[in-house]
Amino acid sequence: MLLATGCVSARVLDGEAESLFGARDFNKAAEHLGTRYKELRAQADSSHGDFEDELLYLLDWAICLNHAGQFEASNGVFALAEKHVWGNDYTSLGEEAGTLLTGENTKVYRGEDFEKILINVYKAINFAVLGKVEEALVEARLVDRRLGELKRDGASSYKQNGFARYVSGVLYESQSEWNDAYIDYRKTHEIVPEFGAVGPDLIRIAMRLGMRDHVERWEQEFGLKREARTRSTPTEIVVIYQNGRGPKKVPRPDFYSLPRFVPNSDSVRQAEVVVDGVSRGMPAVLHDIEATAILNLDERIAGMIAKRIAGRVVKEVAAQEIERRTNNAALGALTRLVLIASDQADLRSWSFLPRDLQILRVPVTPGTHEVRVRPVGASELPAQSVEVRAGESRFLSFRYVP
Repeated sequence: MLLATGCVSARVLDGEAESLFGARDFNKAAEHLGTRYKELRAQADSSHGDFEDELLYLLDWAICLNHAGQFEASNGVFALAEKHVWGNDYTSLGEEAGTLLTGENTKVYRGEDFEKILINVYKAINFAVLGKVEEALVEARLVDRRLGELKRDGASSYKQNGFARYVSGVLYESQSEWNDAYIDYRKTHEIVPEFGAVGPDLIRIAMRLGMRDHVERWEQEFGLKREARTRSTPTEIVVIYQNGRGPKKVPRPDFYSLPRFVPNSDSVRQAEVVVDGVSRGMPAVLHDIEATAILNLDERIAGMIAKRIAGRVVKEVAAQEIERRTNNAALGALTRLVLIASDQADLRSWSFLPRDLQILRVPVTPGTHEVRVRPVGASELPAQSVEVRAGESRFLSFRYVP
């Protein structure tokens, strides 16, 4: 027990991964994280112990592969993370009871609720960029299923995911599945009403379906008229822009043994998309990861406080029992001191997430196009080229790291 109180997260202490990621060397960051994961996994297997930070390594490894353009490999690692979370989503009674004496850092990290959902969101992104429409739709539908599982477990902050819904709508439209596309666009509007870019999509598909009353409704609600009246499925580039760094966990000032999420300081909020040298607009936020993370953790704070209070009682009883059995007040006091010192906030989280996910649909002519993304207030991101066929939606993903 005394050894366990000194347990510190290996992933949190991995400065080399942070350095490589901060330098935007995503390939080397992925290679380093993959190597460390395999080393630590082997150590845990040889000692028949737990690999407490396994999920953390998998998530950061997978997202680095995504940023490096290794989308197939990224999904392979995300599949391992998904199995870790959903195929083994439990904490043993012994492990849970043990944290009353030690701390949350000593148990296997299972992920925050929003992190679990983002696994399937990122798998959908990877498949969409690869042009694997059916696989991407499977992952988008899995997001709804996962949300339902969390809701049954009492996660009240989750109802739907607007980003996954919108990507699903784009994919359905690219396959001429108009009813499904319309349902997802409408759901996107319900979930993220401030996302005005969905207005032309709703009007376009409602016209396809001959729903004149719906066309008039959306025209009035979004203030759109002729510019949205197109019946053709767009030939387009869909730019996914992953902006900034997600929030970080720090101890709560009012309860130091509990964590809270705080925003990372970075002034970049928007980016300009340039296609073939011509500015085509700015992506709009469709999923605010930062706000979701803060809300998700704050909703659990009452239960976390209750557990900490119970832990303090258990620690005091243990110290008194040691003092009684040894008839040594100094040993009892030392035990009390060590146990209280072990009660540290668990600051583990998916470190390399962006602050938010943004999207922009850019109509283009069939052919090869060069796409650049220029974060406002920061250096331009590496350009990407893509070939688009008539009636096709091609996805590109960009990541800005401050």
